[in-house]
Amino acid sequence: MKKRNLVSTMKILGVCFVLGAAGSAYAKTIDLGTLAAGGSYSFTDGVGLGKFSDDVRFNLSNSMNVSGFVRTFEMSVFGFDLLGIQNFSSTLQHMGQGGFQTLASGTGSPQSFDDMLGPGNYRISFSGIGTGFLGGIYRGSLQVAAVPEADVWVMLLVGFAVVLYQLRRKQRSLEQQPVAA
Repeated sequence: MKKRNLVSTMKILGVCFVLGAAGSAYAKTIDLGTLAAGGSYSFTDGVGLGKFSDDVRFNLSNSMNVSGFVRTFEMSVFGFDLLGIQNFSSTLQHMGQGGFQTLASGTGSPQSFDDMLGPGNYRISFSGIGTGFLGGIYRGSLQVAAVPEADVWVMLLVGFAVVLYQLRRKQRSLEQQPVAA
């Protein structure tokens, strides 16, 4: 009798645990560290049933052009949703003096952005509702391209001026040569 009551109690506790986990909020932080120029960074996360709110954090030491792409994956079999995310949204934020300040936001899937970002701390916040039987999955990537410093532009212009000067000088020397008879 005691063994049967113990098994019944364990089953009830198991069901309560599963229902409690399904109704709880899910949150995760992914830290990409300091992004380097020319780098490509990716992140993937699986979310459980119910609401979630995740952050992907990164730092920039210089001004860089950062482009990103995020998409959710959905799967259903015979009309039964195994994987899915509804109300998926993202927000790109920069750490300012008063906390994080929103730079861009979007909803739906897929999402992308391409922005010139200055040095500092950033985060991309994702939120939505995992609706599939197994929850949902999203995947994203960031590509970083360096922005040339002012001295690089000056050297480029000086080099262009030297090439033009040499071409002009060559053209003048060809005009002054005597014509052979």
